Amino acid sequence: MTDKDEIFNGMKDEFSLLRSEERAEYLLEKIAQMYMLTQSQSAYIKKLEKAVCDSELFFNLPEVTLMTRSKLPRVVIDANDVVPVGDNFYEAESYGGGGHYRWTGPERLNNFHVPIDRTKERTMRISIVNSIKPEILNSIKLYVDGDLINYDFEKRNEGIELIASLPTSSRVQDTLVSLFIPHLFSPSDIKPESSDNRKLGIAFHKMEVM
Repeated sequence: MTDKDEIFNGMKDEFSLLRSEERAEYLLEKIAQMYMLTQSQSAYIKKLEKAVCDSELFFNLPEVTLMTRSKLPRVVIDANDVVPVGDNFYEAESYGGGGHYRWTGPERLNNFHVPIDRTKERTMRISIVNSIKPEILNSIKLYVDGDLINYDFEKRNEGIELIASLPTSSRVQDTLVSLFIPHLFSPSDIKPESSDNRKLGIAFHKMEVM
């Protein structure tokens, strides 16, 4: 006998013992119990779905079919010039003394193909103008050629720099730098009066590898 059959037979036996005037109350009570159980299970499922969505286990780094080109001792990728619109970046916005930034989004993964010479160890600095929510910064995962690497933050006057060391490498392809940002947000989540429903990560200003 299945669990379903046992529950049904148990309720049937209870129901048959009740007087007719008690049966409606009994049914209402059982329906209320089932409703509460359904709500509880629904909340639990949503919690699991969010955990899965936020997990880096469910994204794929691009295949390593990167360009082979001359490698440089210094590479700068600026939000206002060479970051392509549509590659998980929104349009450039200006700030400060002529600087620009782009919000990452609506996806959680940003890839940079960097033609840096790595015959010696290099330092990478990613300038971030804003993240709105501090927990976003703390959740960032940084990958270099598919390997998870450590990084530090350094406070700057106009924002924050993410700093990491790139080990030496004999690869002839571009270095693939991937930023995985699991926790996106919408401005309308912060300010209910806002009509901006874009999914945003960090306000990227510049990447420099030297």
